[in-house]
Amino acid sequence: MASTGGFNRAKMRDPKRMLNQSQKDKWSDVIGNLGQTNMQIFDGAGQTIAEMRAKTRKLMHQFPDKKPILCIDYLTLITSSQVYGGNSHQQVTEISKSLKTMAKDFDCPVICLAQLNRSVESRADKRPMMSDIRESGSVEQDADVILFLYRDRYYNKESQNNSLEVIVSKNRNGQVGTVEVNYSEKTGAILG
Repeated sequence: MASTGGFNRAKMRDPKRMLNQSQKDKWSDVIGNLGQTNMQIFDGAGQTIAEMRAKTRKLMHQFPDKKPILCIDYLTLITSSQVYGGNSHQQVTEISKSLKTMAKDFDCPVICLAQLNRSVESRADKRPMMSDIRESGSVEQDADVILFLYRDRYYNKESQNNSLEVIVSKNRNGQVGTVEVNYSEKTGAILG
């Protein structure tokens, strides 16, 4: 809603009180436009891969002429099929392999967010690297593309740099490198 409509994300917590009249007038148009995307949000915590597969299969039957794009927020919130005695590395390995299999079976992209460990905070250069991904071995192995986001202004509040760096650390079918884009901190929109 924020990036599509150009709304300040902080003001969206109470849009009735915090948005001006022109933004309120625009609100229903933005909802209408987003409604045409057939976007589905399943926000139940601790979903399993089997539940995600079932929901994806249902969506594919509901919209047979459209290929889904699955966005998962985030990797370690997925419940694995086994407990592995609390061994998080084995759990992440199972989940990572299952996501890769799901992408192949449904022939669709699966975008999965993952947390970074704290080692990035202790370095002078705060740009993330693949070794910063929690339980990174299986994620590095299974992912076709690994992207990191970096904003200098996040770490350096005096910085006038409003750009967002999209760091392509792994690209199985293409080049790696960094792309700098304009970013609106208030709306979360990529401006070009």
